[in-house]
Amino acid sequence: METGSPRPPRPSPSAGLSLDARLGVDTRLWAKVLFTALYSLIFALGTAGNALSVHVVLKARAGRPGRLRYHVLSLALAALLLLLVSVPMELYNFVWSHYPWVFGDLGCRGYYFVRELCAYATVLSVASLSAERCLAVCQPLRARRLLTPRRTRRLLSLVWVASLGLALPMAMIMGEKHEVESAHGEPEPASRVCTVLVSRATLQVFIQVNVLVSFVLPLALTAFLNGVTVNHLMALYSQEPLWLCMSSAGCRIMPAGSCTATSRMMGGPTHSMISITTSTW
Repeated sequence: METGSPRPPRPSPSAGLSLDARLGVDTRLWAKVLFTALYSLIFALGTAGNALSVHVVLKARAGRPGRLRYHVLSLALAALLLLLVSVPMELYNFVWSHYPWVFGDLGCRGYYFVRELCAYATVLSVASLSAERCLAVCQPLRARRLLTPRRTRRLLSLVWVASLGLALPMAMIMGEKHEVESAHGEPEPASRVCTVLVSRATLQVFIQVNVLVSFVLPLALTAFLNGVTVNHLMALYSQEPLWLCMSSAGCRIMPAGSCTATSRMMGGPTHSMISITTSTW
């Protein structure tokens, strides 16, 4: 058996290739310009629209209290935060300068954490909005007692707290890493990227759970609640065809004078239920 000093590490077969080729990055200039134009348009329109929504909601605080504006504020803040964090960073580091990653390990984890936080806050806010609307339509008397601006604020605060907890795993599996090593086995500083740090099997499990929690379950819940709401409204319409006439401005569907005549005849629970439903929501 031969004994001696250990052999030096062999150079990688791709050592002669450029760093772009070894990292699998090949973005054409025309694609960079196109993505920059699209990102800039999305950033300008999205930021202006969501900032205007936040301004209008906050400016109306002194007016009549309402619950819908809290949902609008939650959705606008989630979208605005996502735009302000994601678009500039993606343009710089994923479109124009793929490597090295210059924001550090904390910046890498924080970037993906904010993305996940905004996604969860958006879907959960939509689900909570659908739940309140379903209760207001199907149980207006109970909704008038239960659905208050204070409870809506607590619900949305719980939504954001839950989103923070659900977004934490993303910050744990992402991190800074050197993708390419030199011929001597040392990491090349220029190949520093923000990528996944866990194994492929762990990543697959995480993606499946993430899709289930952040997409499938909220979508199913929202679809179910909206279906119940629409079904209840159709049942009300089929039982009382004069409801649309009474809730709209004037008698556009029924003949002239019929709304007035039926309004005098309908002093019972149906008219009261419609009034409570519209005022609650």
